[in-house]
Amino acid sequence: MDNKYALVTGSSRGIGRAIALQLAEDGYNVFVHFLKEKEKAEKVKKEIEQKGVRAYLVQADVTNDIERQKIVKEIMKVTSALDVLVNSVGFDYAKMIEDYNLEEIEYMINVNLTQKIMMTKHLLPLLKKSIYPSIVNMSSRMGKEKTIPTIGAYGPPEAGVIKFTQCCALEFAEYNIRVNCVAPGLTKTDLTENILNEDDWKAAAAANPSRRVGQPEDVAKVVSFLASENSDYVNGETIGVNGGSNLG
Repeated sequence: MDNKYALVTGSSRGIGRAIALQLAEDGYNVFVHFLKEKEKAEKVKKEIEQKGVRAYLVQADVTNDIERQKIVKEIMKVTSALDVLVNSVGFDYAKMIEDYNLEEIEYMINVNLTQKIMMTKHLLPLLKKSIYPSIVNMSSRMGKEKTIPTIGAYGPPEAGVIKFTQCCALEFAEYNIRVNCVAPGLTKTDLTENILNEDDWKAAAAANPSRRVGQPEDVAKVVSFLASENSDYVNGETIGVNGGSNLG
């Protein structure tokens, strides 16, 4: 399929960046979404265009509905159909429950769940116009059976993303839109590197059955599979990318 288009939210860095680059490798023109870090987004744009496809910068706050609708308008300036939506934006304060205030809790629910629901809703008309549309939502292993301290406001919306994925797969089946979810384990990004020190990373690698921690590219490869026709019979599923860390 020529002129394929993908939107990856939060693609100026981390997992989102790796996904954007992988989809470009797969032949998609990519809308690179960012909030503040324009220089990083511009760098990703250049990296994508070096792969022989087009990239478009989209700046918006996905937690604000007016801004979300702005993303749709920017995409419609380029194409009337969106082939892949990757809801990748997420955040974690990594606090104990008793240390949160109400504003922080509401933000965690908004950024990790509500905005994914609304982004999907707003972009549905464009996805319906694609020949082979796919949505991939980003959750976390902390949205599944794994539970540790400091995820009291993070884990619940991540679990919600998994259920939302199932709901979308059922409701959107009539439009031939497949919807799946990826639940990464501990992955080395600038966000997690600000939380963990070198000893923490070594301990995490030693405790993982795969004897390493995740890299953004590990997640990107799975998203690539879910966006492709190779996963034609995969729908409503959540795939863990954690090296086996949920086994213990």
